[in-house]
Amino acid sequence: MNKKKLIPLTFLAFIILAYLGLNYSSRLNNLIFSKIVNSYDPLLAKISQSKVSQITKEKVDTSEYWKDPRDLFPIFAYDVPDKTKDLSASLRIIEKGGINILINGNLSWMPAPYKVKEAFEKLGNSKLKWLAIITNECNDDYITANSNDETNIQIKNYLKAFNDNYVYGWNLWDEPGRNRKSCTPLNLVPNDDNADINRMVKQIRSDSVFNKKLDFVNLFPTYWEGTPDVKAYENYIDAFISSQEFKPRVLCFDHYPLLKREFGGFRKDYYSNLDIIRKKSIEYNIPFWMIIISSEHLSYKKPTFEEIRFQVYSALAYGAKGIGYYLYSKSWEEVGYRSWILENFVDNDTVVDSLHGPFFVPVKRLNEEIQTLGKTLLTLESIEIIHSSDYPNNQKDISQTLFKRNQSNSLIQEILNNGETNADPKILIGVFNKKNSSSSKGKYLLIVNKDVRANSNFTITLNNSYYIFKFAKETGDSSQIENKNTISLQISPGSGELFYIE
Repeated sequence: MNKKKLIPLTFLAFIILAYLGLNYSSRLNNLIFSKIVNSYDPLLAKISQSKVSQITKEKVDTSEYWKDPRDLFPIFAYDVPDKTKDLSASLRIIEKGGINILINGNLSWMPAPYKVKEAFEKLGNSKLKWLAIITNECNDDYITANSNDETNIQIKNYLKAFNDNYVYGWNLWDEPGRNRKSCTPLNLVPNDDNADINRMVKQIRSDSVFNKKLDFVNLFPTYWEGTPDVKAYENYIDAFISSQEFKPRVLCFDHYPLLKREFGGFRKDYYSNLDIIRKKSIEYNIPFWMIIISSEHLSYKKPTFEEIRFQVYSALAYGAKGIGYYLYSKSWEEVGYRSWILENFVDNDTVVDSLHGPFFVPVKRLNEEIQTLGKTLLTLESIEIIHSSDYPNNQKDISQTLFKRNQSNSLIQEILNNGETNADPKILIGVFNKKNSSSSKGKYLLIVNKDVRANSNFTITLNNSYYIFKFAKETGDSSQIENKNTISLQISPGSGELFYIE
C-alpha cells in the first residue's frame, strides 16, 4: 500500500481505537486517565488536618446538622415503578407504604425528571417528597457526574426548574471515588469527584432559597475496591468531608451484605462499615443515613422480610438517622433485578395492600415502627455498641464491641440465652444518651435480634437497679416493667425493642 495512504489510515485507525477504548473499556480509562494523564488520586491526597479539626470543632454548632423540616424520620426509597398507567397514583401508594422521600437513581432507566415532576404536581398535598436527581453519567441535558467547570456553573438553571415545594433536595452524586472517565470523547481533562461535588454544593448553600433543601451524596461501602482496608476507608470518608467547603448535612452510605452463597454469603465487614460510619458521624457531628438492600440482583440474594428488617434495626442500633431501600419498586428487571416491595402497574390506591407486592404489607408495618420509634431515636446520640458475638459469619473488626462478662465499668453484667446457658443469644445492643442533655442520667437501649431465622429469648442483667421502661412500637409510648436489674424478653427474627433505664 502507498505510504501516503498508509499513514493517514493508520492515524485514523488509532483515533477509532482510542475512541472505542476510552469510551468502552474501564481498564483502559483507568490506565489513561488515572495513571498517565492524571496520577492525582483524591483518596491518596494529603488531608488537611486543620480542615478536619475545624469541622470537628463545629460539633457545638448545629446550624448545619440536617433536621427533617417535616419532623419525620427520613425513610427513602429508590425508585418509581418501571411501568405504571398513573404515576401520581403510584406515588400515593408509595407514601401509603411509609416512604416519605423518593429518589430516582438513573435517568436512562427511569422516567425523565419532568415526568416525575408532573406526577408530584398532580399528587398535591402529601408527606412524600422528592430528591430530584442531578447527576447522570454522560447525559449532557443534565448536570453530570463527569461535569466540568462550565457545566457545573449552570447547575442553578436546573435547581430553579426543580425547586418546588415537593422537592426535598437534590441527589447530587452516587458513590464518589477516584477520577472517572471523561464523557466527551478524547477529552483528556481529568475530573475529581469531590471537587465537582464541592462546586455544586457551594452554589446550593450560597443561595438563601436553595440552602433550605438537602444536597444529597451517597458514599461507597467498605468493600469498594478503592478501599481495601479499614484505614483506607476511614481516609476515604475524611477525604470527602475535608474536600468540601460546606460541611455535608448527612453522611449517607450503602452496604449490601446479603450475598448469594456462591459469592461468600453474608459479608464479613458489615458491622465494621457501620462502626466506621458511626464514629465519623460522631466525630464530625453529621447525622448518618444508611441504604439497605431489599432486592435481588447480580451477586445479591433475594432477601427475606426478616433480612430486610434485620438491616433496618442494625442501622438504627448504630445510630442511623435515616433509612433507605434499594430497590423498593419493581424496577430494572431487564438488567437482572428479581425481587421488589412494590409491583409494576400499581396505580389504583383502592386495591388492597396485599396486592401491591410480596413485601409491601410487612415493610409498611416496619416503616410504621421506624416512624414511631424514630420520634425518640432522632433525639438520641449513640454512646456504645455491644455485640453478644461476632455473628453472623464471623464479623471483622468489631472485637472492641464484643460483650465481656462482669466488667466493672460496664452497664451490663451478663447476657444469657434463656434456653441454653452457653448458647449465643445473637443480639446487638445500641446504647444511647439524650442528645445535648447533660442533666439526664438515663440511658436508652435498642436491642436487636441478629438471627433472621429464629426468635431470640434471653435475659440481660444490668450492673445496678434501674427503673426500666419499654417503648411500644405501635404508639411510641413507654411503660414501666417490673424488674429493676434485668431485662428478660423474646425478640422476633431480625427485629428490635427500645428501652429506657434510669
